[in-house]
Amino acid sequence: MDKKRSPAPAARYLRIAADLRRAIAAGRYPVGAQLPTEHALCRSLGVSRFTVREAIRVLAASGLVRRKARAGTVVTALPDDTRYRHSIGSLRDLVQYAQTTGFQYMYIGRVQLTREQARTLGARAGQEWIYAVALRREVGSAKPLALTRLYLNPALKGIERALRGAKGAVYSIVERDFGLRIERVEQVISGIVLDAEDAENLGVAAGTPGLSIRRSYFDEGGRLLELADNLHPASRFAYRLELRR
Repeated sequence: MDKKRSPAPAARYLRIAADLRRAIAAGRYPVGAQLPTEHALCRSLGVSRFTVREAIRVLAASGLVRRKARAGTVVTALPDDTRYRHSIGSLRDLVQYAQTTGFQYMYIGRVQLTREQARTLGARAGQEWIYAVALRREVGSAKPLALTRLYLNPALKGIERALRGAKGAVYSIVERDFGLRIERVEQVISGIVLDAEDAENLGVAAGTPGLSIRRSYFDEGGRLLELADNLHPASRFAYRLELRR
């Protein structure tokens, strides 16, 4: 039997972000107040400026703080009043998202595809795919951001072992362990109503509005290697896309 591995400790900047989040929630830094300067945080915590900046970036992504010119970092919301705001422009942004949120697997196994699942995956009904269900949480928060259902191509035989205890993006595991390259990611965002089971796992009422963010990862030959269907309660998540000329 495999020995159960203890999870790797969180990066230092994530622990600092979680501590600052708790301080904001406790009222130490109310809305409108300034956080200590980067220099002051570096000195009091004994860390580098890079570490402090990464911690502040995590809080900014959560909508808790905002950097303002000549005003420093200002608290803009309390933890329970915010949505996680996710911006994406490249695969690197997906890696950062995976690193600044926690991923807890509830199930890792196999599934025989229904006709509907097979149509979605471009596979054959009855074919067996690797399947996992997980909850994603923002660092320092007990409330789940999303419930994720993962469908992984049967060509990725043995990836189940790597998923257990893994912290990073799944597609990074695919590239690292199987020597494959993700060339293209397709994303579809749609409004949904959370059913009773998904709502219970996410800690909201059945019928709560939500977002489905479905990402399909393809290799250089156009083969689908991974499909991740992420279900978010609408009140906890916002998606930001910036277009420039």
